[in-house]
Amino acid sequence: MTLFNTLLLREWLQYKRAWIGLVLGPVLLLLALVPFSQVEGIDTPAPEPVALIAGLVTVALVLVLTVVLCGYQLMGLARRDQQDRSIEFWASLPGSHAASLGAPLLAHGLLVPLAATALAVLGGALIGTIMAFKEFGLAALHQTQWAVLLQVTIWMGLRLLVGLAVAALWLAPFVVALMAASAWLKRWGAPLLFIAVAAFLKIYKNEPAAEALARLLTRQVGGAAQAMFLGAQTLLLKDEGREHVGLQEFFDALFRLPEVARDTVPEVLQLMAQPQFIGGLVFAALCFGLLVLQRKRSL
Repeated sequence: MTLFNTLLLREWLQYKRAWIGLVLGPVLLLLALVPFSQVEGIDTPAPEPVALIAGLVTVALVLVLTVVLCGYQLMGLARRDQQDRSIEFWASLPGSHAASLGAPLLAHGLLVPLAATALAVLGGALIGTIMAFKEFGLAALHQTQWAVLLQVTIWMGLRLLVGLAVAALWLAPFVVALMAASAWLKRWGAPLLFIAVAAFLKIYKNEPAAEALARLLTRQVGGAAQAMFLGAQTLLLKDEGREHVGLQEFFDALFRLPEVARDTVPEVLQLMAQPQFIGGLVFAALCFGLLVLQRKRSL
């Protein structure tokens, strides 16, 4: 366990500047844009919609950038130690190859997205407050229902963290398979695997095997989407042809949000009991075994 913690610490020391910039960059950028920003689409004199929308934009931006950066890093992790010639050093330590691969996979695939999302929620709350102050002035501090926004922030953050963790596990078969392809076939491995699967589905689209694979992939991606967005449809604001969303309609959704988040967290966790989810983890474990085998062969 000590070695595993050391390997996690290695990831932090090597990538901490990029990870810190990943969160601070978008937050500082959005803060700089506050004087020039304007929230449209909600016709209301209340500060809560402005604060919530600004916060959601912050979280969405950080989350997208985090997923893109971590995905890019994961594709190169399998051969990183060979490329920087540090594999002999790490192999000489009293640990396993599985730990040397598992630590960066855990860090980039789960811990960093979770930490970035949690910090983005806090940053979004700050930006939302400043944006509301900019739009409504000092009166916003007195008009805002802080207790409601605090509950929304806490439960929305918890719901996002749980959903992101479960979604990452749903997507693990894709990520580890692409990593294994990159390890064995170097830089062309991931693109070749993607092209091969796409070509198989296209050429044999009417064959039972291709149809079964397409359904399997669709259900796997659908599980990740459910983990992230389950319950969101109950909060959608119906415009009914109007250009703006009404104040009462917005507050109805706002007050329902903590309850919806509390109710959907157990439902999201129940998604992991599906055979599809378990089968995906087994496949990811097999691909991880290929990563370990390639690492042993490279010594």
